[in-house]
Amino acid sequence: LMLHEAKVEAAREPLLVSFLYSTIINHPTLESALAFHLANRLSNPAMLSTQIMSLIREALDADPDFRRNLRADILAVRDRDPACNCLPDVFLYFKGFHALQTYRVSHYLWKSGRRVLAHYLQSQ
Repeated sequence: LMLHEAKVEAAREPLLVSFLYSTIINHPTLESALAFHLANRLSNPAMLSTQIMSLIREALDADPDFRRNLRADILAVRDRDPACNCLPDVFLYFKGFHALQTYRVSHYLWKSGRRVLAHYLQSQ
């Protein structure tokens, strides 16, 4: 559904076609799109987006609950927030959603004994 809605939004707004394709449409899974998008939002000169993307993929691959909750989170925001028009809105623009997914990655790192990295990521 999100893929379809992203394609509809791309057709409506030509200036966002490249952005929508690179963040959602060109990815084979929701998890891949999340890793790409969050990593690009969280990256900085001290931590490259490719490094962060790898951490996010690791957390998603290790925890089926994370993958399930990711979908539930997107739907919950769409259903409850009157400012939300479609699923790509939640995924791309809602900072609370991004913060929650970053927390989930940090929590995975914390449980894995990588506490300094968990603190670093959560502080971004």
